[in-house]
Amino acid sequence: MVEEGVRKQPSNKRKKTKLSPSKKPVNKKKRSNRSNSIANTKNKNLRTEKNRRQKQQTGSKKKQKTTTYKTKNSISTLIFNLFFYGFILFVVIGSIIFATTKNVDKSIFGYRFFGVLTNSMVPRDPETQKGGFHSGDIIIVKNIAGDEAKVGDVITFRPSIKSQAFLTHRVKKKMDHLGETKGIYYITQGDANLAEDVPISEKQVVGKKIVVVPKIGAILNFVRDNPLISIVFLISVFGFITIIRYYILNK
Repeated sequence: MVEEGVRKQPSNKRKKTKLSPSKKPVNKKKRSNRSNSIANTKNKNLRTEKNRRQKQQTGSKKKQKTTTYKTKNSISTLIFNLFFYGFILFVVIGSIIFATTKNVDKSIFGYRFFGVLTNSMVPRDPETQKGGFHSGDIIIVKNIAGDEAKVGDVITFRPSIKSQAFLTHRVKKKMDHLGETKGIYYITQGDANLAEDVPISEKQVVGKKIVVVPKIGAILNFVRDNPLISIVFLISVFGFITIIRYYILNK
């Protein structure tokens, strides 16, 4: 018998199927590019944040340095001002007193001003005779007790107890008696003189020479003869120096 039907051979052809939109294949290159872009953006943001923090830190350090510098500068300026104005006031007050009074017994904080009238203290040997001065100079003398002077000091003294004149010479000898009289006595001598002075007692000593201001004796003598002009002049000089100083510092 012949079979009615013939078996159907399995077809080698595969059925074509359509992919749904949700199952489309993803492009790997696009995915990697997107990942790289995100990573680059993150890195860029991190670098930007890092740079911003560094700038903030640098700015804060600069501010700290500026503040420290300003503080140090203000302290140094204050100290300089104290010394500057103190010195100027001392000179002005001393000059006014020197110019307006003829009482040589007056002193300013234990200091006196004397004008040099002779050349008895011009040194013959400048290497060994230190601290000499010339006629026309001004000397500043510090008040001392009569027994405090030492050999080599340049002292101001009265030639006699009641004398209104003064001499300023160098101490050559210091003695604890004169003949049979006990006490402190000095033998002085001018650097330009060849002979020693008459011995003096400690009661005649006025003070010890501290500073020499050269060649202004004539000016101060003029100021002494014209006290009103001298006061106006000194105040004007003080104001001029102050203005110039602030101009230089603020330039």
